[in-house]
Amino acid sequence: MKCLNIRFLVVGAVLSLGVFASAAEHQGDFTVVQYAEMTGRLDQAWKRMHAVFYSPKTHLFYASPVERVAPASIFENGFLDPETKKVGYGAGMADCPIYHGLLLSMLVDQYEVTRNSDLSAEAVEVFKGLKTCATVHGVPGFVARGVCAEDGKSICITSSRDQVTHFVHGLWRYYHSPLCAEETKAEIRELLKAVADRMIRNVTPENDYDFLRADGSRDPRGICRMWKVRPHEAARLPMVYAAVWDVTREEKYFRLYREYLAPAVDETLTLPAVPAAQVRAFMPTYTLLQMQTSLELLLEVETDAAMKAKLAEAMQPVAKMAAERALRINGGEEKSSLCACGEAALAQLMAKGFVFADEQKKLLYKSIMDSNAASIGTCRTAHLTAAFWRAKRLGVLKGP
Repeated sequence: MKCLNIRFLVVGAVLSLGVFASAAEHQGDFTVVQYAEMTGRLDQAWKRMHAVFYSPKTHLFYASPVERVAPASIFENGFLDPETKKVGYGAGMADCPIYHGLLLSMLVDQYEVTRNSDLSAEAVEVFKGLKTCATVHGVPGFVARGVCAEDGKSICITSSRDQVTHFVHGLWRYYHSPLCAEETKAEIRELLKAVADRMIRNVTPENDYDFLRADGSRDPRGICRMWKVRPHEAARLPMVYAAVWDVTREEKYFRLYREYLAPAVDETLTLPAVPAAQVRAFMPTYTLLQMQTSLELLLEVETDAAMKAKLAEAMQPVAKMAAERALRINGGEEKSSLCACGEAALAQLMAKGFVFADEQKKLLYKSIMDSNAASIGTCRTAHLTAAFWRAKRLGVLKGP
């Protein structure tokens, strides 16, 4: 895969920050040097991600260097059951759809800022990785966590609602971008329909609302359950149906979207009442981002003014929680995290009208500069780059 220059560096004299405040209220703005340092660090991370973590065979970015991704020998007939083989989900293969969904969304934001048509080639490659996760195994509608880099086909049989959330959101945003060609849109429609149809078949009371593993078995960890879940997970199922209706206009998906939306939003709005102990136990920072990801899609698709207001309202306490987490994390990570600093920034930036305060801008800068250019991996690169370009698109970070 050709690593495109994603054009972070900006030439100029002054960096002004803050779309929500007037120029007179700006405090703590970055200097031109600081901005160049930040964008230069992101550019280094981007190039390292392509050089170290990308496989042209699968079109995937992995969490481990490609040569350390789980070997074909640990899979039996192309499948790995993490409940019987204690090797996790396969080294480096746990979260590829999360990375690729984030990267597609990031490329859409970047294009809106730069209008750089060269980004279309990058987006196609990221899309191909998601397509691989959804098709190489031959299980309709199943979004694999990753694909063995050695044989290009073996997968872990357990997915998760988290993988599905970013898979759907990334494809949906890409579909609506000028970066996406008509033939790719046709492929996206089929991929998303397959995911929704799997939900229709399997997310039933008899299956405890589980979309099932690749072998058709129930997920013992509960991470494939899509309904009757906690408040921060309630919007995932209507999000799937809304996305598919939005790109196909097929009535059956619209009916399901409307059936699940209202109870999901009502459940989502109970989040502020959830005891702090439960939040600590069940909501690491990546869940805040995933909650916002599902709500953002629903907010954009929804046309009813009252429901849109509820969705926008539901995103505000999540953004507030993310802002508080960001201060505590201070540019770093937390236990059970993917990339807490990037997730906290994005969860704020996705909530309409939520002020990304000066202290949060400084934390984003710190998060990027605290990333070791010689060792940074896919996860941190994807999240921080996505946060940077979302902030640029919103006008929160204005180049010098």
